[in-house]
Amino acid sequence: MSSCVDTTILRERVEVLLAERCDSFERHVQGSHHLTFIAQMPRMGKKLVRVESIFSKEEGSGTGLASPSKMPSEIATMRYLKRHSTIPVPEIYGYDNDADRRVGGTWMVMEYVEGRNVEQVWHTLTTTQREQLALSLADLWSQLILQTFDRIGSLYERPEGQFVVGPMTFLPTRNHYAIAPPENAKCGPFNTALEWLEASARQDLAYRLSLSPQSEAPSRIDTVLKLIRDSDDLRLSTEWAASRFSIEHVDYSTHNVLVSSVSPTEIVAVLDWEGARVVPMWAMNPAFRWPHDSDENETRHLRALMRDRIGSRVPSWTSAIGEECRPLRVLYMKATLSDRNPDLINANGYPLAMSHDF
Repeated sequence: MSSCVDTTILRERVEVLLAERCDSFERHVQGSHHLTFIAQMPRMGKKLVRVESIFSKEEGSGTGLASPSKMPSEIATMRYLKRHSTIPVPEIYGYDNDADRRVGGTWMVMEYVEGRNVEQVWHTLTTTQREQLALSLADLWSQLILQTFDRIGSLYERPEGQFVVGPMTFLPTRNHYAIAPPENAKCGPFNTALEWLEASARQDLAYRLSLSPQSEAPSRIDTVLKLIRDSDDLRLSTEWAASRFSIEHVDYSTHNVLVSSVSPTEIVAVLDWEGARVVPMWAMNPAFRWPHDSDENETRHLRALMRDRIGSRVPSWTSAIGEECRPLRVLYMKATLSDRNPDLINANGYPLAMSHDF
């Protein structure tokens, strides 16, 4: 898999940003849609440099196409949490949108955090340690959903340092037919869940594809829009605590959580805030994905531990993921999949080939 990142130019610009020359600049980790490098600085020590990079198209790799607002919003979310919570997120030192395209992708410099991700240490942990880790993850999620906002979208930081909710951002697409990200002007922010679901149903929040839409798509979309506008559950939910607008980490999983190398139940960083968004609590799915070869019974036990712990910290969370709000979650999924064949969607609003994580 190849990328078009010019590491010489990138190194030079990192040196300008940090105002000192790199002792070394080494490639670190390659993800589906980005590259990371370790910049060793003489005074500042190790720094992590992450570059958005679209790799050559290969089966299952994804195109990496993303909204230009994704990285600024990700940085704003991390800075907001650094200021308003104790969730461990890396410090951000700077960002560049690569306006002249000489680097090959937008990039940022952040704190290098020593640690190992949960997947790397999972099989060394005792049952008690795994339970302790699950409870720590639940406590961090509780902090996240206690942050409240008055609109739906994603976070941005103004030049004067004020945080605002602006257009929603998304993870880079994995669809090889994608040709453009969602149009920023149609991505909010939204004042109500009704506005947001209508935009979802119109496919305003979907990547543009090179494929021609199915002939039945317009009538399917109209049907879902009517469901949304006629929903008594949606109308009544505006007064529910479970409808509070909070921050969601959209990939809260083992590979995005670092723990201490010497104390494996101590979480030292939550990474990859790409696509983080502000949505109603009932629209979130925080099912933590443990390593794929984990025991199924243990996984259910740990998820139950997390669910109960979050509910004890944030009582409205129990309603948000419970039967009371299930019709709203179904409506949300129907809005997201509004142009699909309804016969391929189950009673919970999910595609038949997709399982629900709760």
